[in-house]
Amino acid sequence: MPTLMTRVAALSRRLNLVSPPPSEPEKFRPDAERDIFLVTYPRSGTTWISCIAAELLFQISPENLTEIDSIIPDVHVLPDKSAVPVARQYLIKSHFPLNGPAPFGEYRRVIYVVRDPRDVLLSYHRFSQFVSKYPGDLTEFAMDWAAGRIWPCSWQEHVNSWLAPRSRPAPFELTVFRYEDFLADPIGQAESLAKVLGVGASRARIEEIVADTSPGSMRRRESKGKNGLGPEFNFIGPARAGSWQELPSGDGRNAISILEEYAHETMQRMGYKSSAEVTD
Repeated sequence: MPTLMTRVAALSRRLNLVSPPPSEPEKFRPDAERDIFLVTYPRSGTTWISCIAAELLFQISPENLTEIDSIIPDVHVLPDKSAVPVARQYLIKSHFPLNGPAPFGEYRRVIYVVRDPRDVLLSYHRFSQFVSKYPGDLTEFAMDWAAGRIWPCSWQEHVNSWLAPRSRPAPFELTVFRYEDFLADPIGQAESLAKVLGVGASRARIEEIVADTSPGSMRRRESKGKNGLGPEFNFIGPARAGSWQELPSGDGRNAISILEEYAHETMQRMGYKSSAEVTD
């Protein structure tokens, strides 16, 4: 025989007194036929270049780092659809290698940004120690990283998957930028990025965007919000090239040697001199 509580619950359902559980907000979904993908290895200037692109595409100056991910969606943490500006085409961030998953269809247009792996190594080790509590020192990280045990894969595997010579042309439109070139000539590189994105922007507007995305401006945005990371971690790094050259002897130099041993050929092809060539 039904208990009193069972009868009350049944009556409540009939009278619609019990609200249904709230539904999850619909997530934005990239579309490879429609969108351009901004592909980088982690810690290669993705957030900075995304902020430049946000201003170019939408004339929006993001208030904080979290807002950037709603304007330039990230395939790894898709934003709510309602938070993304309405547009006919989007720029989508991704750290996937080319031989990794392609859950949103075959690529049509890709912008690939490459950075000196020695600076990436330092930045990614610092990030991994804080976010994923990586326990090892820089040398251990270099060994794990070069061997592909750090997500998403090794730097050289990632770069080669996208940029290694092919026996036939890539089946998508590919544009390559170097992080160091953005540092050396942000106005010229932002102009090039605008052309790739199909955006008409005057020189004066480009200069405004570059000023609004300077390292100081990016750090001010970080102080206002940065995807759940606490204040004790600086997500925006030094924003300069060659930090690895300041490493003292010992663990730091051992890590660089390990990286160069594994990635030397790819580094050379991308225009990065070995440490021996830099110090000559």
